[in-house]
Amino acid sequence: MKDNILEHLKTECPFSQVFEEWEWPENSWGKVPLKKIGHIRADYQGRWWNTVWPCHPELATEEIKAEIGRVYKSLTAEDAMKDLSALVRFCEAHPEACADQKFRQEYNFFLVGEACDFWIRLITRERDYNLYLSAYAKEVKKI
Repeated sequence: MKDNILEHLKTECPFSQVFEEWEWPENSWGKVPLKKIGHIRADYQGRWWNTVWPCHPELATEEIKAEIGRVYKSLTAEDAMKDLSALVRFCEAHPEACADQKFRQEYNFFLVGEACDFWIRLITRERDYNLYLSAYAKEVKKI
């Protein structure tokens, strides 16, 4: 029996240490955690459309890139959040993950990976980016 990724998502961040050190990278619009590898931003319009936004590409080993791809594919799979309706149902089943108590449209989930850790931000509004998959290095070797 195949493991469903949704069963592994947490509503409290188990890796808060990734948010301890910040920097303002070159060509960036703002400060980012030193351990942020990058993120995938996706929206659902008949199918999932996504773009990749690298942050610290030097942290992205082949193992990390493969894990990010597997996690994204698992999140948008038929047995997970295959479409926006499935995403909304999943979010509504986890009110404790709601980030905006007034509008109840944004939710935060976390996944401890093998090569890196993930913050998964889900947005239930139509015609918006609905999924942000941010990846963080488990450790950063300083030069």
